[in-house]
Amino acid sequence: MTAGLVWLCVLGLSAQAPATGTSPATPAAVQAPAAAATSTAGDVWLVIYSVLPGRTAEFEAVARQVREAMTRSPQEVRQAQARDLRIHRSALPNVDGKVMYFLQIPALTGDADRSGFDVLIDALLPAQATALKLQLTGSLDPTNPSGNTYLVNLRD
Repeated sequence: MTAGLVWLCVLGLSAQAPATGTSPATPAAVQAPAAAATSTAGDVWLVIYSVLPGRTAEFEAVARQVREAMTRSPQEVRQAQARDLRIHRSALPNVDGKVMYFLQIPALTGDADRSGFDVLIDALLPAQATALKLQLTGSLDPTNPSGNTYLVNLRD
């Protein structure tokens, strides 16, 4: 990821990040696969998570469960997202010691489906949602809310 893309994402997050809470603001319902035509190849959601030191294993465990559920999903749109899902971890902690994670997921359902872990947990693992969301929020920095932004692929 280039510095320019990271800067673009940070600018987008400052305008879209929720003022409070630890997870991105998300709609309750996930759009049906028919909405896939609203995105084009290369459009992605980028979700940034600030994880507490010593809680990275918890965060990564949730990420693994969500990824596995996506690959087993009967919905083709979730399987397609799982194939191109990328989770990046900062090489060094930030100045406060937090570890930054970047969830990069194809925006196959357009900008109506904010595909952060909280939305994916609700959509894919409803029976475990309460426990997984508690584990997720327990690993996140409550003073630095996560944020997401919809990145549209620029074409020449």
